[in-house]
Amino acid sequence: MSSTTLQIGALIPTLNARETLAGHLASAEAWLPLVREVVVVDSYSEDGTLDYLKERLRHPNVRFLSHPRGLYQSWNFGLRQLTAPYAYIATIGDHITPEGLQHLVAVAEELEAEVVLSRPELFDLEGRRIAEPCNWPIHRLLEDCPLEKPRRLEPWQVYLLASLDIPRGILGSSASNLYRTGALLRSGGFPTGYGHAGDTAWAIANAFSATVAVTPRLFSRFVVHPNATTGMDHARFRELLARLFDLVEETGARARAGMAADDPAGEWLDFVISLPRQVRRLRESQETYNAVRRSLRPRPWIFSRAAWRTRAARNRERRRLAGLAAQLAAAPCPQADAWDRALLLHLSRTLRQFC
Repeated sequence: MSSTTLQIGALIPTLNARETLAGHLASAEAWLPLVREVVVVDSYSEDGTLDYLKERLRHPNVRFLSHPRGLYQSWNFGLRQLTAPYAYIATIGDHITPEGLQHLVAVAEELEAEVVLSRPELFDLEGRRIAEPCNWPIHRLLEDCPLEKPRRLEPWQVYLLASLDIPRGILGSSASNLYRTGALLRSGGFPTGYGHAGDTAWAIANAFSATVAVTPRLFSRFVVHPNATTGMDHARFRELLARLFDLVEETGARARAGMAADDPAGEWLDFVISLPRQVRRLRESQETYNAVRRSLRPRPWIFSRAAWRTRAARNRERRRLAGLAAQLAAAPCPQADAWDRALLLHLSRTLRQFC
């Protein structure tokens, strides 16, 4: 064990990953000596994954456990086994540098953050770096709002960054982040009722209770697989969005209920809560319009009064959202500095993408 051991417990969740383990362990060997403990949670792999790790993974404090399949169920099980103050989720195929882990811990300590976010470099399945701009929320945030050093986010900022891009979320890849183990466990771990968007749901649900920081440094890589929503049928995707928007509403309502009626920040919070609500209204009105048009095929929709009515309703919601986006860009948010102003413009652009 290194004399500079970090207070990190590394969680390695696996399922039939035997073909990629050699490369993953070769990369992990650089940071394994730095972490306090390692917990492997294997979901009853059938390709020798667990046996390979037991033979090749070397650490003085490693445990090999099994858990039934389920992405976040396995993560949560593994997190409950950790004793270290911080948790790093080392998903197979994704890599981080030792310096990156050291930086994440330093930021968490300095800013007293329970979550530290960073953006990864993206690679394809063949190991080639993806050069084109990334549309992940965390990448767009740091492109629009450059940081010179790590920064702690305000709760309302976390709420909007977590809510406006769903089902994508501000956490990005958990293999690029660091979590305070107690904060994850206190909140019940990652929600399991949102498919592959459990990390998005966690960020929404805990936006006003978890302290979140972001760093501009780049020290990890993520292998891009087919999007989790690719192949999801239309009905299931709509159901996922509805569940996430319900969670957004619940989180906003909880935050407002916890504020005194005469709190001067209440008006700002009401405005903040109204933004994802209007995005939902627009998306639902767009879906209604699309459904009417689909029902008319192969006839041209322009001859349908119902289509014109739903189109007009959709356009009204667009105008409302555009108005809110303009209001947000010019909003006198509490205690704003230059970066806060840049963030308001970033969020305004995010809203306008739906218009």
